Amino acid sequence: MCKKINIFAPVLFGFYIIASILFSRIIYSNGIALPLWLNLIISQCILLIPALIYVLVMKIDIIKCIPYRKIKLSDAVSSLLIGYCLVPLVLLINVISSVFATNYLNSSTTEISQYPFIIQLLLMAFLPTIAEEFVFRGLFYHSYRKNGILGAAILSGVIFGAIHLNINQFCYACVMGMVFALMVEITGSMFSSMLAHFAVNSYSIIMLKLVSMSGISVQTEQASQQMMSQYSGVIILLQIAILAVTAIAFISIAYLLFMSMAKRNGRWDYFKLNMKKGLRPQNNEHFITIPLAATLLAAAAFMIFQELA
Repeated sequence: MCKKINIFAPVLFGFYIIASILFSRIIYSNGIALPLWLNLIISQCILLIPALIYVLVMKIDIIKCIPYRKIKLSDAVSSLLIGYCLVPLVLLINVISSVFATNYLNSSTTEISQYPFIIQLLLMAFLPTIAEEFVFRGLFYHSYRKNGILGAAILSGVIFGAIHLNINQFCYACVMGMVFALMVEITGSMFSSMLAHFAVNSYSIIMLKLVSMSGISVQTEQASQQMMSQYSGVIILLQIAILAVTAIAFISIAYLLFMSMAKRNGRWDYFKLNMKKGLRPQNNEHFITIPLAATLLAAAAFMIFQELA
């Protein structure tokens, strides 16, 4: 399974990059201004099209192979809470990576704020959750997991990070992808990772809504930005320190929720046993083959070039 999905990886990345570039050029050359909501939907479709073709060509039975199994209400709540507990870690990684890379998290959140709250949740949290979980936890992690759970989680997380094609999002998406994969493993259902993914993506939208309801003015935001420009080094260090402490606290809570969920599903001992096996392939099959290595190197080069351009 590793060889097959690794051959698909360059197809997915190539199609995603080329289709995105061609689409943008066709739109802009004809003077067409598409609304942001349509651009977001199209970007998810560009990700899904090659994945669905792969499923058809490989004759994958989605119901049997990809675990869309019903989960308990307690697991659903725990999955959401784990997602929200990941947010401080995501913010910490975002702040650190912003020191040497463009911050795409803040810009994307600001642009979408013009739409009604429900539409924001659908575009930024619900749709990406459906598409990305199907591709990266459904196809990639499922294809790797029989060769070792830890290696499968790490590799599928790296691929998930790389598809974002920028250094800033790559850094925290890798971590998210690894955690989401392990959540699928302990519950036997992708609904757990989907709920956690939704929680992480919805956080910034919910916070913006709460800020707007609180009546914080634009002047306040401008004043804070001016202060940050004057004392940027100090502010960044302070942010990192506060977020680091907060992240440790919330990751501890997430771990307890994770352990409790694994025990409820009778998979805690199984999970610990597989973690002890480490990264050693279980089926005498290499996780990384030449097509995947070339794809990840090309994605890294693309991200670096984009940052330097």
